Amino acid sequence: MQFDLEITAFGFEGRHVKITIQRPMPSARVMQDNVGMNLWLRQTALEVTNDVKYSGKWKCSQCGKPARQNRFDILSYLHKPEPSLVIWVHQLCQAEACDRGAKAESNEWRKMAGAPPNPPSTSRNTTIQPLSRSCAKCHQDPHEPPETKLKRCGKCKLIRYCSVACQAEDWSRHKKVGTAFLGQNHLIACRSARA
Repeated sequence: MQFDLEITAFGFEGRHVKITIQRPMPSARVMQDNVGMNLWLRQTALEVTNDVKYSGKWKCSQCGKPARQNRFDILSYLHKPEPSLVIWVHQLCQAEACDRGAKAESNEWRKMAGAPPNPPSTSRNTTIQPLSRSCAKCHQDPHEPPETKLKRCGKCKLIRYCSVACQAEDWSRHKKVGTAFLGQNHLIACRSARA
C-alpha cells in the first residue's frame, strides 16, 4: 500500500515549493510501535528535506538572510482511509530568534490542523550549515570563487548540483526521492512560487 507524502517548503516573502510523491507504507510492526514510528517519520522527513533544501536560492522564512538549515514539522495521517504524511519545511538562517519564530508559526499551523503543539526543544544545532543555495553534494556556493552555475537534476528537476560528478556521487542517496518524481504531473508545482 502507498501513501501520499506532501512536502511544502517555505522561504522569505511567501516563496514556497510544494511536492507530492507516493511512498510505500511502513510495516505493520513499525505502525504499532510509537518509538519505531517516530524514528520512521523522522527518517522519511530527512530523506526528502535535503532535496528541498538544495532546490534554490532560499532565504530565511523569518528574516530574509540566506538560508542554511531546515526546521521541519510532520503531521501523520497514515491511520486514515486515504493515508498521507504532511511535512512543512521552514528554510532558516541560523539565528535563534528565527528558529523560535518558525516554531511558533508551526505550532499555529498545527493548532489549525487539530494537532498538538511541538514538544519543547531541548537543544539547537549551532554548527554552521551549508547555504541552501549551494551544491547539494560538495556545498560549493555558486556566488564564491570559482563561480559555478548550478544545474538541476535531469530526472527530478528539483535538487541542484555544480557538476555531473557531484550528482553521480549523490545519486545513491537522491534516487530514493528523485525517482519518485518521475512521470508525475506535480512537477509544475515544484517550481518555486510566491503566495
